[in-house]
Amino acid sequence: MDAQIKKLENLVCLPGKKIQSCDVKRLTAPGENYGSLMLSLDITAEGPNGPEKISLVAKTVPPNEFIQELFMTSITFRNEIVFYKQIVPTLQEFQRENGVKEVIDFTPKYFGSRLNLTGGESVDENGALVLENLKIQDYVTLDSTAGLDLGTTKLILADLAYLHAVPLAYKIRKPADFAKNIKPFLNDWTPNMHSTMKELISHLIDQLEQIHPFKTRLLDSFEKIKQYFPAREPFATIAHNDCWVGNNLVKFQGSTPIKNKLLDYQIASYGSPARDIVFFLFSSVKNHVVKKHYDHLIEWYHRMFISILEDLKCDTQQFSLDAFKNELDIEARDSQFGHIAFMLYPLFAVRKKVQDLSDISPQNIFHEDVTDLHKEKFIFVVEEFVKRNWV
Repeated sequence: MDAQIKKLENLVCLPGKKIQSCDVKRLTAPGENYGSLMLSLDITAEGPNGPEKISLVAKTVPPNEFIQELFMTSITFRNEIVFYKQIVPTLQEFQRENGVKEVIDFTPKYFGSRLNLTGGESVDENGALVLENLKIQDYVTLDSTAGLDLGTTKLILADLAYLHAVPLAYKIRKPADFAKNIKPFLNDWTPNMHSTMKELISHLIDQLEQIHPFKTRLLDSFEKIKQYFPAREPFATIAHNDCWVGNNLVKFQGSTPIKNKLLDYQIASYGSPARDIVFFLFSSVKNHVVKKHYDHLIEWYHRMFISILEDLKCDTQQFSLDAFKNELDIEARDSQFGHIAFMLYPLFAVRKKVQDLSDISPQNIFHEDVTDLHKEKFIFVVEEFVKRNWV
């Protein structure tokens, strides 16, 4: 499939510069991104000091009706544009108003967007969201099958603390503005492949003797993925809902992770921060790190969360560690077993078997045959959820 973007000069915002040429290429390989088509834009622009090379990326509408329906693209694509264009600047300005000098910067820089070429409200194949290319700044995608170490885990948890706490403070301090500027663009999303996924997971449980005794409990818990659980106050805030390894780009100094960027806000919703913490830890972190450091990581995240609220002049009495642990228990039981079980399929997919985005269908999106690493992670998740009485 040829990669192209029409009327690029009207899409990309480069003040004081004029685009002379642009080389457009596919950015991600099959299996690295399911919800959109990612393109690299290598731009040559003329500015006050002569020609300049600028590297950007464009997130575009997936060329596949099945994927568009699965991800509710007509809604989620618009919401993600609003996240970068409106919500992030709003939260940054709120921080500045309250004396915070180092405002949130866990997202790529925004360079332009559109829903279509006509200026209407519908999303079509010409929709695009343009962001900075972080990979030329030495940010890297980590191996989804290896799991994250302790240092990288804490780095990403820090970004999640800011993602959760800053909008929560905005909601507390400016409830009417939150209701107008943020909440309308946070929509619940549930994959409409419930029966297919349940069959796959049932078959996987049958292959694993260690967890077969829990089959009924596990499938009952998986059923909750199609239920709606309303957001609970007072913790309800922006929930990312898709914070796994592949949606983070990490920069290292030697072997030390020093900076992270959190990507993909298309299915962000209004919900508990605990939703993201449970999903991230049990889908993306090394098993032994979760086993050894779970309590430490929860307490570390919570301290970050509270300190951010305090910096933004919020009363934190109702957000105690015990209250947050209760949130974790509720989210793990109500929503996260099915979420994690579903996501382990793309996380551990054998890349050479993954279809190109344009060819994906309900019949081939996930394979019934799973790797040994997938089985090992699934067993770990089940045993941990059983131990914690989450299933």
